[in-house]
Amino acid sequence: MFFKNQRIGKYEIQDTIGSGGFGSVYLAKDIWIGKRVAIKVPHKQGENVEKLLQEPRMLAELNHPNIVSVITAEQINDVFFIVMEYVDGISLEQYLRQHKRLALDLALHWFERIIDAIAYAHGKNVLHRDIRPANILISSDNQVKLADLGTSRFLVSQHFASTRIGSPPYMAPEHFQGKATFQSDIYSFGVLMYECLTGRLPYFDRDPVRLAKIAREGAMVPPHRWNPEVPLELSQLICKAMHRMMGSRFADARALQAALRKVTLHTMKFSETAPQTAPPATGSQHLSQLVEEQVEPVKLSRRFKEVTSRELSDLFCWNCSRPVQRRSNHCPHCNVDLR
Repeated sequence: MFFKNQRIGKYEIQDTIGSGGFGSVYLAKDIWIGKRVAIKVPHKQGENVEKLLQEPRMLAELNHPNIVSVITAEQINDVFFIVMEYVDGISLEQYLRQHKRLALDLALHWFERIIDAIAYAHGKNVLHRDIRPANILISSDNQVKLADLGTSRFLVSQHFASTRIGSPPYMAPEHFQGKATFQSDIYSFGVLMYECLTGRLPYFDRDPVRLAKIAREGAMVPPHRWNPEVPLELSQLICKAMHRMMGSRFADARALQAALRKVTLHTMKFSETAPQTAPPATGSQHLSQLVEEQVEPVKLSRRFKEVTSRELSDLFCWNCSRPVQRRSNHCPHCNVDLR
């Protein structure tokens, strides 16, 4: 809709950031104050302005250091757009494509900030519905920001959001049924933590129907089995966040945040007191035995297939999450660079 060097009011378009199912996002410069911003142009331009304003009004309620902020909304020459904070950096999805997985200390640091942002949004009755690595931005100064709340909605009068909007690999079983709740965001965050620490998804299938069935079965390998650096208590926390039954997950995001904080403190304390030399083999054997005693045996679904973050990016666009041909250089849907 916009092109490079085009002037829209006081904004000069500098580049295209990406395009998804709900709109296109551009990098622009506010020429009055010399500040770079992100401009989101919804695809549905013919709707009533009051309806178009629902998203920016909702997002304007959110004021958190780890949530991309909304600056204003404007309509110029019959084009409605939202002006948002520009985060100079890359997405967590892009980071995982380069590094496969996160180091434990960095992961815990980012996880705490992401869950605080999610809990804050939930406190404002805002359900995200699309928590995944592509929607976590990492700034040049190593800060994380929860982005793309265009799929979000208020949960006030209803107990759930009656749509299936979201990215299937990160959707909770009830989300596939069109009944997303705040605990569905907790589930998605659990999948995100799993992928960040193991470099792979807990389960995957290209067919959303089969994927929904696998999610309902809840069969997965605990993350510490893929990555021995993941503490048992963190592995159990992730499994609880991803439990197929909502009643067995954390009651809310603040409860998960408190549990994650305890894991972080315990991990830091253990790191400070751990010997500098490698532990004897007997210690490793004891830990392995302890893990086997505390984690229930997992029976894999016959449809279970290991999928790494690299393989996932070969199957779906990191920007719009729609299917792409393996090894494609550009997404045919949003034309974003996949390399």
